[in-house]
Amino acid sequence: MLIGPASVSQLINHLQPKRGKESRTFRQLLDRMVRGGELTCNRHGIYQLLSHERSGGRVMRTRHGLQLVHDDGRRLAIGGGLPVRHGDRATGLTDGQRVTITAVVEPASEPVIGILHVRPRTAYVESVDPDLVGRIDLVSATNARDGDIVAVQVLAVGERAVDGRVLHVIEAGNEATRAAEAMLAAHRIPRVWLPETARLVVPDTVTGADIAGRADLRELPLCTIDGADARDFDDAVFAERSENGWRLVVAIADVAHYVKPDSPVDLEARTRGNSLYLPDRVIPMLPESLSNGICSLRPDEDRLAVVCDMQVSAAGQVTRHRFYDAVIRSHARLTYDDAQRYLDGHSGQVPAAVAASVSRLHEVFMALRSARNARGALDFDAHETQVQLEDGQPVAVTLLERTTAHQIVEEAMIAANVAAAKLLEARHGGALNRLPPVYRVHEPPPPAKLDVLGTALGVVGEQLPAGTVRPGGLVAACARAKRKSAWPGWVWDALLMRTLAQARYDTNRLGHFGLALPTYVHFTSPIRRYSDLLVHRA
Repeated sequence: MLIGPASVSQLINHLQPKRGKESRTFRQLLDRMVRGGELTCNRHGIYQLLSHERSGGRVMRTRHGLQLVHDDGRRLAIGGGLPVRHGDRATGLTDGQRVTITAVVEPASEPVIGILHVRPRTAYVESVDPDLVGRIDLVSATNARDGDIVAVQVLAVGERAVDGRVLHVIEAGNEATRAAEAMLAAHRIPRVWLPETARLVVPDTVTGADIAGRADLRELPLCTIDGADARDFDDAVFAERSENGWRLVVAIADVAHYVKPDSPVDLEARTRGNSLYLPDRVIPMLPESLSNGICSLRPDEDRLAVVCDMQVSAAGQVTRHRFYDAVIRSHARLTYDDAQRYLDGHSGQVPAAVAASVSRLHEVFMALRSARNARGALDFDAHETQVQLEDGQPVAVTLLERTTAHQIVEEAMIAANVAAAKLLEARHGGALNRLPPVYRVHEPPPPAKLDVLGTALGVVGEQLPAGTVRPGGLVAACARAKRKSAWPGWVWDALLMRTLAQARYDTNRLGHFGLALPTYVHFTSPIRRYSDLLVHRA
């Protein structure tokens, strides 16, 4: 009797499968058992049977990734095997706290979105659904046509194929609408407000009761600076010279005044998480009566705001900051182009009421940017693009110009976000019952991605900086590579972008690598980001 680890030749000698088809089938069985987690095979070709407990439950998407959740609440990380998605009922083999999926007992009822491909002898759907990547073979005929975007019911998940049937075609008029509808359906983006939210009664104006106890900044010439097509204005800014530098005021819409925790509108905002911007539409986090109405800092209208009032030194350091509730009145709605033309010397683009403040904002920006460069933060052109549509058809992809006006607003918002993080940390540290801030964290690049960038740099005779990786060092290395390389400069910017980790939210203080900051939160966009609303409430 053969006991313990064995090579394939030992197994064949012991089991003696017939040559040809039976022998090939036996080898395929071994491969499937390795993929399924029942066997291991080392680099010497030695197989060993693993003694795993069989486990079953429902697949759930958590902040730790997909997990198999038992009926008793026990959770196991999914470490391979068959492809699964949220809602599947599956079984697998456990190894400690991990499970390898061996069978999908009951596929999730949620349809998968994909593009139909009809061929002479087969039809399949190429999934665009983030939960199930790949091909779904159709087991029945469909009236849909090649190229249609369809919703598919998954019927079975096997080792070699996923089977399904078309439920319906996602109808859309033009190409832009078709693409948008497919993406919204694939990512389960809510587009219809629940009745409780739809019936929400929102005031048109700020009342006397709202203003009570707030600082009155309606005479301060704050202004908004946004894109030409913006309709929801989160932030207004103002700057003036002071004895040791500048006073910088960042006023943010007080969304928390109108959106109370666990109210119907709050629960829907929490589900959406963010406003979503597409080439042909916006899916707002909040109903338009809030996002474009009473919460939007529209010009010449009283609005409630949470104000970050800062003192900025000539060296670009925020030496003091304080937060308070206020009532404000924006004195102008400027576009980035308006502000940039003014900075370029065309004074007629900016109303006289805010002109002096815009000039001082530019001075503050120069000081803040100097401090940013000194600490070695990332600073490169990310080449943001915009899809141009004509009658719903994409006709061009154009680069969006990042002007000084954009950067003025960016630096003011960063300063306010850092001040908010410091305030919340000070409060949390002094009271054990306070929740920690929701940080915006950006961790250093993972080693594998740094290796890829290092290889590209080596092609032109450059290398990664020695020692601890810092953002400024990466930018400098890529800048030197641009000068030596025949590749377009944007290639190096793209390589650097792909090297970076993805920024995310966390209750642990992990710092922000790209900005070279030890602490950071998002405070300045509560109309369109739920994380900012949480920070406001804190």
